[in-house]
Amino acid sequence: MSKKYSHRINQLIQRKVTQLLLEQSNDPRLAEVTITDVSVNRDTTRAEIYFSVIGTPDEISEVQQALDGAAGWLRKEMAPTLRLRNIPALAFIYDPSLAHGARIEELLHQLKEEDKIHGSDSDSGDGNTDSGNVDTAEE
Repeated sequence: MSKKYSHRINQLIQRKVTQLLLEQSNDPRLAEVTITDVSVNRDTTRAEIYFSVIGTPDEISEVQQALDGAAGWLRKEMAPTLRLRNIPALAFIYDPSLAHGARIEELLHQLKEEDKIHGSDSDSGDGNTDSGNVDTAEE
């Protein structure tokens, strides 16, 4: 299977699984799931679907179980639109990248707030000096 074909199949499966979860799933645990990536093996018999959800480890475990339980339904719903010789078995794998990104964003926000609190006292004097230096350099 060529890289181009593989990439196209991965995108097609990702788009279809996302659409099914958003529009046709009745399970509220799957409402916040984000499909981050799909990797289909060479003979299209297995698709690893990477998902992310922000929550506690227990909530993540519940979502994993819900996705594993919905794998057969998702596979059946995808079959008419995929038009592949083999409809791949779906294996869901948790991807912590969104949770890490949210944590980094939270830390950056905290640093910015601390900088506003602690930096406003010292920046007021330094800011005037810096702007004075810039003005004299321009003249």
